[in-house]
Amino acid sequence: MTKNGKFGVVDMGTNSVRLLLCHLEEGRFQSVDKQVKMTRLGKGVNETGKLDEERVIETVEVVKTFLRDAQKYGVLDFYVMATSAVRDASNANELKQLLKRETGLEIDVISGQDEAIVGFQGVLAGRPNSNQRVLVIDIGGGSTELIVGDASGILFSTSIDAGAVRMTGAFLSQDPVDALEKTEMFQAIQLLFDPALNQVKALNPSVAIGIGGTAATFAAMDLEMVSYSREKIHGRSVLTDKVQGLIETLERNSIEERKKIPGLEPKRADIIYAGGCILKYILDALAFEAYEFSDFDNLEGYLYTQLKTHKK
Repeated sequence: MTKNGKFGVVDMGTNSVRLLLCHLEEGRFQSVDKQVKMTRLGKGVNETGKLDEERVIETVEVVKTFLRDAQKYGVLDFYVMATSAVRDASNANELKQLLKRETGLEIDVISGQDEAIVGFQGVLAGRPNSNQRVLVIDIGGGSTELIVGDASGILFSTSIDAGAVRMTGAFLSQDPVDALEKTEMFQAIQLLFDPALNQVKALNPSVAIGIGGTAATFAAMDLEMVSYSREKIHGRSVLTDKVQGLIETLERNSIEERKKIPGLEPKRADIIYAGGCILKYILDALAFEAYEFSDFDNLEGYLYTQLKTHKK
């Protein structure tokens, strides 16, 4: 991949809509800017099977704003991908048609398997000289991707229909967390994840790398980061014991109390507990004492994949 210039990528996720603006030279990122807006596009999809009309409209408005920012930045190409919520919604065409009508943009709804692939490619972009066998953990709003691989490629990948928004909607209705609901959620996590974790264990990855909103939030809370800094958070190692301590804090606090925790984006306060429980379960099952956070993720990975596929 030798294409140079400025590019934009949007990730239309279950919980948030994210924008990557970057400048590439000889396949390397010379500058990177990321923006996040939380529209909770996937709220209720697990229960109703449909995207909420108001959230669809809000999401399209956010993408329109991102497109204007990208045009000011001077992008060569602008891509929009969508993941779990749009994959699962029976009325996803309404979102696609509205965005096409308002912006002329097409949405690439990627499969869970492709989501795993682009996430892994993004992590490699942030660790260009590493030969370690890694486990990439991408806990999103609607799904979790687990990928094992190294510089030679992917050895195992899977997408599990369990994420911070989906598990909150399915199990957690009390504020603060109810003990019975917590138990039921953990039983579901165990049932959903154990088959994949047994396969991961057999491959013996040496390091766990977290990407996505849950991993970013726990790293930011660990740092007590008031203002997000890519330079400070990328590569941050977060101890599993610290994850457990933060989960216990979230569990005993109400949603309003959680919003005051440094590093926790207030709009994530209601869903971050479920995301953290998934993260902790994975780390414990595989006996990892910590995970490393990567700010290089599926946005960078999707761009790399597109440029390799559509060479000009």
